Amino acid sequence: MKRLLTFTLILVCLTASVSAFAQSFHRPINHKLSVTLDPDRHHAQIEDTLTLYPNSLSGESLTFTLHAAYNIIKVEIPHQGEWKTEVTKVEDAAGDLPPRQHIVIQKPDGKKWPDFLQVLFRYEGRYHDPLRPESDSGREAVPGEESEKDTGIFLSSESYFYPRLENKSGESLMTFALGVATPRDLKVISQGKRIRETTHNGPRHTLWQCDDPMQEIYIVADRYIEYKDRYEDVTLYAFLRSPDEALAQKYLDAAKSYIRFYDRLLGEYPFVKFALVENSVQTGYGMPSFTLLGSRIIRFPFILHTSFPHEILHNWWGNGVYVDASGGNWSEGLTAYLADHLLQQLDGHGPDYRFQQLIKYLNYVNTSNEIPIAKFMSRHSMASQAIGYGKLLMVLNMLRLEVGDKIFLEALADFYFTQRFHRAGFEHLRAHFELYHGRRLDTFFRQWIEEKGAPELELTNTTVEPFPDAYRLTLEIKQKQTRPLFAFQLPVAVWYEGADQPKIELVSIDPQPVQHVNVFVDDEPKAVMLDPYYDVFRKLDRREVPASIGQTYGDGKAVAVMPSVSSRDLIEGFHAFATSVDNLSDMVLDQVYDFDNNTAAWVFGRHNLKAQALLPKLAEYGVHPGELGITVNGKLYMYEENSFIFTVPNPENPEHSVTWVVPHTASVIPGLMRKLPHYGKYGYLVFSGFAPDNQEKGVWPGDRSALMNTFVTGDYTLPPRPPLTPTRPE
Repeated sequence: MKRLLTFTLILVCLTASVSAFAQSFHRPINHKLSVTLDPDRHHAQIEDTLTLYPNSLSGESLTFTLHAAYNIIKVEIPHQGEWKTEVTKVEDAAGDLPPRQHIVIQKPDGKKWPDFLQVLFRYEGRYHDPLRPESDSGREAVPGEESEKDTGIFLSSESYFYPRLENKSGESLMTFALGVATPRDLKVISQGKRIRETTHNGPRHTLWQCDDPMQEIYIVADRYIEYKDRYEDVTLYAFLRSPDEALAQKYLDAAKSYIRFYDRLLGEYPFVKFALVENSVQTGYGMPSFTLLGSRIIRFPFILHTSFPHEILHNWWGNGVYVDASGGNWSEGLTAYLADHLLQQLDGHGPDYRFQQLIKYLNYVNTSNEIPIAKFMSRHSMASQAIGYGKLLMVLNMLRLEVGDKIFLEALADFYFTQRFHRAGFEHLRAHFELYHGRRLDTFFRQWIEEKGAPELELTNTTVEPFPDAYRLTLEIKQKQTRPLFAFQLPVAVWYEGADQPKIELVSIDPQPVQHVNVFVDDEPKAVMLDPYYDVFRKLDRREVPASIGQTYGDGKAVAVMPSVSSRDLIEGFHAFATSVDNLSDMVLDQVYDFDNNTAAWVFGRHNLKAQALLPKLAEYGVHPGELGITVNGKLYMYEENSFIFTVPNPENPEHSVTWVVPHTASVIPGLMRKLPHYGKYGYLVFSGFAPDNQEKGVWPGDRSALMNTFVTGDYTLPPRPPLTPTRPE
């Protein structure tokens, strides 16, 4: 009876929460836009008829924002009364936004706001493309470069190409009809459904209509070749900048597969179309009903099964259910969990993927840059990505442990169904999980979402006590961090005599420094391990984590150690590399440097004197520098053809790392600077040529001794765990 009462109270709270949320937003504004684009002059002529519903407003005026480059020709309000309009420039001291202007509309004195209001705006001027800011300068194309000319156009809310209503509670949602006239060779893509497209009398006229409430309006245009297919009642498109039927079909087939997969997992796809849109700028954007991916990006074969499903899933999370910006961005972590992570999990690599997220947190997040998830809005650094994507992904995995797989998926499906085309925050997500779980989860969400920090676990002692029909293991588990202390479910694996597979049990950890928990098994234990599948968000013990280049990049500070003997062009290249590193704290010569036990270090050059201190550890890993080259994994790579990157623990303190950079020429250094941040998880890398191209990569072995106690020597492997869903994309 008590459980039923709790369930009822949660249901009442959820209903009240959702109801109050809906009441705080007005009926969506409707835009009826007519846009004529002249790409050669970067010029737009626009007419927009807004229909809005201001009857509940308490203020005396409405404020709309346009880009300052537009000359306002007309503002017309065909409604009774003496309406006043005023146009003012917007001062932006920070300079973070493009120049803007405000159009203030004041209602007639003494009159109430009408139930609905129509406002006609007519204006023209140079449009602002945030992906191509140089186009705003009016720079002319260089003669002879016409074939390389970027004909693309991207307009969004950042362009301020339509009147944006200023609203303290967040920009109002909107529906729209968008008619665009362009030169005949340009195709236009936006949200919603394409009603018609004609090329009579020269220009191309395209009409898109979107009846679903949107957060903003997009116009994407370029010289596209259009490919088309269907999945049930969803129209699928591929818009490519050059003919490539095979590539288009790969993306259309993948779109069918992933939309079908998430349809079954979460609920019906929310839009009438989905489009892959190629962009000359190397973007990776997901918009409602389409994704805008760069020309080079879409031709990487792995994108079809990594970034592409991620962007498709954003149509459920972020573009289907919108993020309430006041309480943190939940959509990136949730999308990563059900796309990047789940697809790896279906291939049996879930633990490895989660381990890499924990490594990123360890390497890139420190006391100076850590924020709670509730403060994360978008990725702008490796640290913010490790929190907003990686930490939240791990927290969702822990929530799955807390409530079980069935409830986890049911709560998410209901969250999507209920909140679709509304703004929602973590409080709404929590309410749906509480509804299906039947228990309060405020402690879980508070400590993982609103607070900073991570538990640091250690298995400090294990005792075994025989019983008549079982053995009891008493585990002494320590949270080594000072504050805060955490409560969570901790998986424990116990291998014991007579069993082919370990027993996996969830134990409850309380927020206290040291805790004793009991686990019972049928026969004499052979080994025990905490968190065997890397299910828990925690700060890894440094012994678990092999040294990696990401550790050197992410350390709080790093010293660049320069060779005292080297060619001038190499020295200049090493200086450029060092100064490009965000955490650089000092630059010294190898002759005078002693390894600092409180920093990471970059050691540059084959003949750097400090490289000698790294050779014993490299020898343990099977890496042997010689006169002609370096042997890695039994293969000799010559100095004259290859560049090498090795990261090992700092000889003075294994909490920090040292990365040795050995380029074969100075001309390869810019390529290494560009590529190495993308190889953060690796301990060793070999590149060939000038591009450079990766030839060898790998990670060093780790050590789980801090979380494991072995009573009998043996090889303790873990069986595969069932994924969140047995269904796979077809």
